[in-house]
Amino acid sequence: MIKVQDIVYVAHRAPDLDKHAQFLTDFGMVETARTADRLYMRGAGTYPFIHVTEKGEPGFAGVGMLAGSAAELDEASRLPGASAIEAIEGPGGGQRVRLTAPDGYRVDLVHGMTLVDPLPLRAPLPVNFALQKQRIKSFQRPDHEPARVVRLGHCVLKFNDGDAGARWFQETLGMLVTDRLHVPGDQASTLGNFLRCNRGDRPADHHTIFALHTPGDINVHHASFEVQDPDAVHIGHEWLKEKGYKPAWGVGRHLLGSQVFDYWRSPWGYMFEHYADGDLLTADMPAGDYPATDENLAQWGPVLAPRFFESVVVD
Repeated sequence: MIKVQDIVYVAHRAPDLDKHAQFLTDFGMVETARTADRLYMRGAGTYPFIHVTEKGEPGFAGVGMLAGSAAELDEASRLPGASAIEAIEGPGGGQRVRLTAPDGYRVDLVHGMTLVDPLPLRAPLPVNFALQKQRIKSFQRPDHEPARVVRLGHCVLKFNDGDAGARWFQETLGMLVTDRLHVPGDQASTLGNFLRCNRGDRPADHHTIFALHTPGDINVHHASFEVQDPDAVHIGHEWLKEKGYKPAWGVGRHLLGSQVFDYWRSPWGYMFEHYADGDLLTADMPAGDYPATDENLAQWGPVLAPRFFESVVVD
């Protein structure tokens, strides 16, 4: 059985690679390769790229997820509608099989990419708690810089049928439901499912895919990237604000997943999130079920932005 182990990259389309490269650089990524029609950006982690920009009309192109083995990649190639095993043309090489999730989403199952050395990253800032002091004769003076992105953490996709979307990731890629959101007062009506990788006893992020039920509004909602710590989230917020980009919501802390979050819009209106301090769960954690109330979206932070749930906002 296929059990994806991680999310590797996300791909968007944009008409101007230079402009998108500048946004992604200010967001905290590093350009690693470019062709006439593709831009590859990496984080400070070991994947050779975590974002691809394909030149074209603005849009969402797809998501890449890590197969557990070469045997799983071969198994995927025999699924209905799957591509043959193909060479990955980007940095790091490797192989992929292209699958199509409900509502036409492209999901690349990848294996065999050559990992790269991590980039320099400041150490996490030690915190002096009221009753536990960790920092003696040292100062908190992090640089004013972009929030250094380490890795891609998750992607939120909108489906005509959120349950059908979640089932596809469970049945095809072996993912587990972490938490379900339902309509307040109507537990039978799903609004979304948070799905994590099944890594057995090894911890996995609270969610790697969130399948959102939004009939008639099919698009990516956002892609989320992990940074070093909550200070990096706040410092990145100030950096992006100074550069004139459009904030979407944040800084705050989610309830489901616990991340300290901050959302921004790309030049073509697509949403990108910085996060830090997210929950990690093993496979034996039972699923939760919550009403989709404001209280269950954030523990603290600014009032939810009115246009937050719109996939693309270009003013």
